[in-house]
Amino acid sequence: MGGLFSKRFNPAMDVPDLSGKVMIVTGGNAGIGLATVRHLARSGAKVYLGARNEEKAKAAIEKLKQEGLGPKNGEVIWLKLDLSDPKKAKEAALEFLEKEKKLDVLVNNAAMTLEPYTKTHYDIQDVMVINVLSPIVFTNTLLPLMKETA
Repeated sequence: MGGLFSKRFNPAMDVPDLSGKVMIVTGGNAGIGLATVRHLARSGAKVYLGARNEEKAKAAIEKLKQEGLGPKNGEVIWLKLDLSDPKKAKEAALEFLEKEKKLDVLVNNAAMTLEPYTKTHYDIQDVMVINVLSPIVFTNTLLPLMKETA
């Protein structure tokens, strides 16, 4: 049983060939989201990096290109995604639907956290919109395509 929990994840060995797959990773320009984009693209996927800030998104994409996307040559594309407003989240989903005819995977990674002692009702409202409401709108807009093509 101990071996079950001690095995380390090796993306080169543990992520299958994703060539031909289309994916979205929200919050993909930094942290866990960027690492997710990296591994999916290196496995051959076409990955839409969902982020609101174009400069940060393009810097992340450039960093990935400099590191090398690997032998399977996946593709990373910026998707303007601002989860601070559910209407903008829907617009981003509709923009994606205009570009692509399939969606295999959606990783809802983007989130907002609060600093201690800044928890006013406005802060909590912002967190709920960014972490809950907008991802629901984004996902529900994409869900029919995912059901049909994933």
